[in-house]
Amino acid sequence: MVAAKKTIGTQKTPEEEVAICRQCLGTGIVLGWTEIAYFEDRRPCAKCDAGGLIDSKIADIVKRARLEERLSGW
Repeated sequence: MVAAKKTIGTQKTPEEEVAICRQCLGTGIVLGWTEIAYFEDRRPCAKCDAGGLIDSKIADIVKRARLEERLSGW
Protein backbone atom coordinates (compact mmCIF):
# COMPACT_ATOMS: atom_id res chain seq x y z
CA MET A 1 0.00 0.00 0.00
CA VAL A 2 1.03 3.54 -0.65
CA ALA A 3 0.80 6.11 2.13
CA ALA A 4 -0.95 9.39 1.29
CA LYS A 5 1.15 12.52 1.64
CA LYS A 6 -1.76 14.93 1.51
CA THR A 7 -4.69 15.15 3.89
CA ILE A 8 -8.17 15.72 2.57
CA GLY A 9 -9.83 19.02 3.61
CA THR A 10 -10.69 19.74 7.20
CA GLN A 11 -14.07 20.81 8.45
CA LYS A 12 -14.47 24.36 9.68
CA THR A 13 -15.46 25.02 13.23
CA PRO A 14 -18.53 27.23 13.84
CA GLU A 15 -16.24 30.13 14.75
CA GLU A 16 -14.66 30.04 11.29
CA GLU A 17 -17.91 30.32 9.33
CA VAL A 18 -18.04 32.95 6.62
CA ALA A 19 -20.06 36.04 7.43
CA ILE A 20 -23.01 36.34 5.06
CA CYS A 21 -25.19 39.41 4.77
CA ARG A 22 -28.54 38.74 6.43
CA GLN A 23 -30.45 41.03 4.08
CA CYS A 24 -29.38 39.57 0.71
CA LEU A 25 -27.87 36.25 1.87
CA GLY A 26 -24.66 36.99 -0.06
CA THR A 27 -26.27 37.48 -3.47
CA GLY A 28 -25.98 41.28 -3.45
CA ILE A 29 -29.62 41.69 -4.51
CA VAL A 30 -32.52 42.53 -2.21
CA LEU A 31 -35.99 41.41 -3.31
CA GLY A 32 -39.18 43.18 -2.34
CA TRP A 33 -42.74 43.32 -3.54
CA THR A 34 -44.24 46.34 -5.29
CA GLU A 35 -47.79 47.62 -5.49
CA ILE A 36 -48.08 46.20 -9.02
CA ALA A 37 -49.30 42.62 -8.88
CA TYR A 38 -46.74 39.86 -9.42
CA PHE A 39 -43.73 42.16 -9.88
CA GLU A 40 -40.64 42.07 -7.70
CA ASP A 41 -38.54 45.06 -6.83
CA ARG A 42 -34.87 44.05 -7.16
CA ARG A 43 -32.24 46.42 -5.80
CA PRO A 44 -28.57 46.19 -4.90
CA CYS A 45 -27.99 45.49 -1.22
CA ALA A 46 -26.81 48.58 0.65
CA LYS A 47 -25.34 46.62 3.57
CA CYS A 48 -22.65 44.44 1.96
CA ASP A 49 -19.77 44.50 -0.51
CA ALA A 50 -21.57 42.25 -3.00
CA GLY A 51 -24.37 44.82 -3.29
CA GLY A 52 -21.84 47.61 -3.75
CA LEU A 53 -20.18 45.66 -6.54
CA ILE A 54 -23.51 45.17 -8.32
CA ASP A 55 -24.39 48.84 -7.85
CA SER A 56 -21.08 49.97 -9.37
CA LYS A 57 -21.52 47.56 -12.32
CA ILE A 58 -25.01 48.94 -13.02
CA ALA A 59 -23.66 52.51 -12.80
CA ASP A 60 -20.92 51.62 -15.31
CA ILE A 61 -23.44 50.15 -17.76
CA VAL A 62 -25.70 53.22 -17.49
CA LYS A 63 -22.73 55.55 -17.97
CA ARG A 64 -21.62 53.74 -21.15
CA ALA A 65 -25.19 53.70 -22.51
CA ARG A 66 -25.56 57.45 -21.97
CA LEU A 67 -22.21 58.08 -23.65
CA GLU A 68 -23.21 55.99 -26.68
CA GLU A 69 -26.54 57.82 -26.85
CA ARG A 70 -24.80 61.19 -26.72
CA LEU A 71 -22.25 60.24 -29.37
CA SER A 72 -24.88 58.82 -31.73
CA GLY A 73 -26.65 62.17 -31.90
CA TRP A 74 -30.02 61.18 -30.49
